[in-house]
Amino acid sequence: MKKTFLTLLLFCYFLPAFSHGDDIGFKAKFEKIPVEKVDIKGTGVETREVKEETVDDVVRTTGQIEELPSSHFDVNSPVQGKVISIPVDLGTMVSEGQVLTIIQSTEIAKLQSELAQSEAELELAKNRFDREQKLFEKGISAKKDLDAAKAFFLSTEAKVKAARDSLKILTGQNEEIEEGTFTVRAPKAGTIVERNIAIGQIINANQRLFHGYDLTKVWASADIYEKDRTKISQNQKVRVFLDGVSDKDFTGNITYIGSVINQETRTLPVKVLLDNKENILNPGAFIQLNISTGKKRNSIIIPKTALVEIDKEGTEGKHKHIVYLKQGNSFIPRKITVEAHDTDTVEVLSGLMAHEIIVSKGAYQLQFGKGGHDEQESRSENHEHIKRNPIYPNWLIPVGFLITLILGFILGKRKSKG
Repeated sequence: MKKTFLTLLLFCYFLPAFSHGDDIGFKAKFEKIPVEKVDIKGTGVETREVKEETVDDVVRTTGQIEELPSSHFDVNSPVQGKVISIPVDLGTMVSEGQVLTIIQSTEIAKLQSELAQSEAELELAKNRFDREQKLFEKGISAKKDLDAAKAFFLSTEAKVKAARDSLKILTGQNEEIEEGTFTVRAPKAGTIVERNIAIGQIINANQRLFHGYDLTKVWASADIYEKDRTKISQNQKVRVFLDGVSDKDFTGNITYIGSVINQETRTLPVKVLLDNKENILNPGAFIQLNISTGKKRNSIIIPKTALVEIDKEGTEGKHKHIVYLKQGNSFIPRKITVEAHDTDTVEVLSGLMAHEIIVSKGAYQLQFGKGGHDEQESRSENHEHIKRNPIYPNWLIPVGFLITLILGFILGKRKSKG
């Protein structure tokens, strides 16, 4: 019985501790930091006056690279045969007319044989016609013999032409080809992304051998908000930046503007045609588009190094941040809304005014290095956070006490019976 009550007492003692959790989801407070508490040199803190600047009026949005629908091409075999050569592989960049594979075909061999026979007959028919014409001119041969020789020559000539056309239609080639073989060539320039054959493989007519696409031109595809629709038009100039690469841009023009607004996002699709001869823009790559409206406006621009905390992205590409202002002998946190630029600066949409003094460099170190949270303050805030956010609800304590009491009673009864 004593052990039962001891267990009960231990449970009651430790249960309040169990109801406290780790500092889950706890964030450092952004509060006033006295200047004298900050090691200016150690943190690298620099300040600057906020100024209004004249900037280009630009519609900014994000999107991705897409291949043009017309860029894709398939290469099929018009004949049945055996693959005897494949000079290209996956990823090979080919030019129009470049050899992709050579196929040995009995069908081609048969047509070539028939053509050779027809050409031999044509030679004989031509000789006969020439001879009859000379004899007729000398009065030795009758006109009907000349007419018969001419008719035979013309019919044989037509037969040869038909055989050549059949071979050309089948192979799509005008040049002389090796006997019994068919050379498959690239229909256009591009990159081979699929190869479905191997050396020695027997293939069927119309079987797909290769698939590729031409990426010399690509689309930059994105969405713009409904409110910006009046600012853009067909053929408008656009600068495109690859995600994470701000020092290189690609210039193109708007070639498509959607006509139906997405009811959920209130956006319209736009597409920009870009040259990609260097093959840098890969389909699926994330990009930022800067659509110039051709107008100027005044705005507050600050360096990205002034930003301390990035919240989740808000609507229409806007972000919530914290910056520190220097006011008197203190650094004061201020919430602002910004829109990211393609350089090392951001445009302030709200929260700052011209002539205010901000921490332009070292703001992060100011907050999290010397950030106004000494050890004692951190422990105090941590304790308050634990009190406000227990892992277990308060009603668990009396319920646990009652359950333990019942279990102790049952165990005591069993021992007394024993």
